[in-house]
Formats: sequence, C-alpha cells, structure tokens
Amino acid sequence: MNEYNDILIATDGSDVATDAATAGIALAETLSASVHALSVVEEGRGSDDRRKRREAYAKEVATRASEAGLESAAVVRAGRPASTVLEHADEVDADLIVVGTHGRTGLRQALLGSVALEVIRDARRPVLTVGAGAEGPVHLADGDVDDVCLATDGLTGSAAATEHALALADACDATLHVLYAVEPDGDPENEALRSAFEKHGEKTTAGVTERADERGVDTVEAVEQGAPTDIVLEYTEHNDVDLLVMGTESKSNIERLVVGSVSQRVVPNASVPVLTVRTLEDS
Repeated sequence: MNEYNDILIATDGSDVATDAATAGIALAETLSASVHALSVVEEGRGSDDRRKRREAYAKEVATRASEAGLESAAVVRAGRPASTVLEHADEVDADLIVVGTHGRTGLRQALLGSVALEVIRDARRPVLTVGAGAEGPVHLADGDVDDVCLATDGLTGSAAATEHALALADACDATLHVLYAVEPDGDPENEALRSAFEKHGEKTTAGVTERADERGVDTVEAVEQGAPTDIVLEYTEHNDVDLLVMGTESKSNIERLVVGSVSQRVVPNASVPVLTVRTLEDS
C-alpha cells in the first residue's frame, strides 16, 4: 500500500495526543511512511515558555518516530490550531493527518474536540482521530490490527473511504467488516421500506466484499437498521474492531456532510481510532 507516504501528527502534549501519536507512528511503521510532528502555539498565547513546551512535544513525537526507524521532522507553528494544522499538511503534502480528540465532557474537552472536528470538516485529505480511552492505539502499536470496520451507506461520500478501508485491511492483513448503517425515512413498520433497505444494504456490502476478495481480504458483512451513530459505536465495541473507517461527502455538500451528523457524534465517542475520508469534487 502506498496511499500514505507522509503522515502529519499534531500534538499538544496531552495524554490523548500521545495516544494519537502512538497510533500514527504505528501506522507509519506498517506503511513505511515519514512522520511530520507539529505542535501549534495559539495566537495571543505565544510566550517563550509555552513555545518551548510545544517544541518539546513535537520533538518527542519525532524522536519516537526516529527510534522506530522512520524519517521524521518536528515543527512548531503559531496560529489557530485547526487552520494551522491544515496549512502545514498542505506544505508537507501530507497524505494523512493524525489528531487526538477529547470532546466528551467539560469545556476544555469540548474545545479540544472541536479542533479535531474542524480539521475533519475542512481537510482535503484523510484524518485519523483518536479519542480519550480509545483502545486502538495499543493494537496499532503492537502491530495487532486484526479487524478494520468500514461504516458505509453506499452513497457517493463512501467511495473514497471504501478505497482506504480496503487498502488498510490489505496492508494490515486484517478482516474488513463492512457495516451498512442507515436509518430509513418514513414508517419503520413499512414492510416495503424495510425490504428496499435490506436489498440496498446487501448490494452495498456485497459490492465491497467482491472487491475485497480480489485483494485476498477476508470480510464480514453486516446490514443494520436504526440510528447510524448508535449502530456504528455499538458494532465497533462489540466486534473487537481496531480501526473504524468512515466517509464524508465533499465540502460543497456541507448540509449533507456525514461529518455534520454521524461522524461528528462518532469521532469523540468511539472506543477505537476513526479514519474519516472525504470525497472531493473537481471544481
């Protein structure tokens, strides 16, 4: 797999950022990618002591990557966290951005979580988020990624995510779980609606399985009806998933972004790392 040659890991020195770095470095090892460590000094808060701490955080990540035998670099930038991460990703032509997200309770956690969600919303490249308490970084660090889950609704926003999920499952020699999770509109007791839902789900998951078979990747298909957020979170937890992959539509369809609904709720609450991949439109 050569999808990811350069991985940008953003860190603020927090525990969850350290977990995210663990996941990012482990993935870089698996894919033989270079690591770019970035720490951001927020505008108006750029004291010498704060900048020195940020330099130490970035250097620590870069050192860990170097000790793993990877090419690495450490950079400190000043600016708004989310936009600065995106700008630096453009500068180094990163193939993947890795960030931690707290985002569960409390003002500070909500603010930190909002940075990750802002990065996901605006990034033109895949973003790997790792939440507080996520178990996946341990599995990634041990090279023990056995189960990758692709959450899909079969729509256009899932096309790019499917490509990345297939490639990652192949690279990690993992089983790919293809989870079709959509809440149909209308009367849930409507038999015709349920039948149409099941047929579309079966067609969608079968299509991914067919492509996985071509790569020699084992698959598990699951078609679930109900609230997508709940289904995705419950499925990943109950099926020992190590990495979750989700797709979003292009930014021009902001009203319909999965990131604005399902991913926005999944990312800060997932018990595993989440890779979000946006489908880009030519303009």
